[in-house]
Amino acid sequence: MIKRLREEKGLSQKDVAEHLGITRQAIASYELAKREPDYETLHKLADFFGVSADYLLGRSGSKDKNAVTVGKNIDLIKGDRTYEELSQDISRKLGTLIFPEMLELYAKGERMPFIGTIKILAKYAQVRDTFFYEHNTPESYEKEKQLYALEMSQEKLAEVTKETGFALEHVKDKELIMWLTKESSLPYIMLAKQIEESGLTPEALKPLIDSINNSKRINSK
Repeated sequence: MIKRLREEKGLSQKDVAEHLGITRQAIASYELAKREPDYETLHKLADFFGVSADYLLGRSGSKDKNAVTVGKNIDLIKGDRTYEELSQDISRKLGTLIFPEMLELYAKGERMPFIGTIKILAKYAQVRDTFFYEHNTPESYEKEKQLYALEMSQEKLAEVTKETGFALEHVKDKELIMWLTKESSLPYIMLAKQIEESGLTPEALKPLIDSINNSKRINSK
């Protein structure tokens, strides 16, 4: 693998050796499989060629340094399901198809997903894109989902504030925040804003509200 990468870059064994601060004989020994590089040298070689240590060791088919980490995180969000089941769930929830075979290649570190695919997986898993590039556990996955939910809530509050002119970022009631950030609640918020701007008092609206409630009771019977 070292020889292939070296030749792809048009470098001599001496070029690589000088960059790493080791002897040309050492590089020759690695290429002939007579010696194995120690941990530090292995990572120096990986950094020099711009690949992952796993790729140099033949553990990953992708040169990308993040392929193995991304793959492990895909397996983490997959859980006990099959790749087929994960693919179907992504399609059902997001309307986007990622073939099971591709998911498996990503999970094994054989292929590195495109950035667009990472974004789809992140949206599905309800995490930030950066989640896939870091080592994670089931515990850190849960914490990441909580952070993601908080960020989404804040973004939605900002959108509602922009749409309605209401300063909602100071709302403390969690249930109220959940209601305010629902898309279906926006027409009611807009109506409240229009009523406020009209100068009508809550007392002036009481007959209308009573009439609507009475109509609902009659219809329910």
